Amino acid sequence: MESIDTLKEELERLNLELDQTSSEKNQAAQYGLVLLEEKENLQTRCEELEALYENTKHELENTREALAKFQTTHRVATASGIETEESLLSESAARETSLNSQIIELEREAKQVSPLTKDGASSILFQS
Repeated sequence: MESIDTLKEELERLNLELDQTSSEKNQAAQYGLVLLEEKENLQTRCEELEALYENTKHELENTREALAKFQTTHRVATASGIETEESLLSESAARETSLNSQIIELEREAKQVSPLTKDGASSILFQS
């Protein structure tokens, strides 16, 4: 009878071990499912971040291009403004020179006319 009792005990021990192993197997399976779900969530998040990165990269390229165009336009406008200013200064200097020449010429003519006017006025006075 001892061997039947021993066998029953062995059978009970094996059943308990089987139950424990089955329980561990179920826990491992549940843990594996949780890991798979977490992996899927991480992959989705990674794809979202990669898309955001690409969009941001594209926006940065567009912004750099716009900045380069603005800088070029600004340089051209500044150069044009400087050229216009230099042209106006040159025209102003030429006009000033011309006006100074006219003033000198008019002063010279006035000096030449002035003695004549004095002589002419004297002769008119003496003729009367």
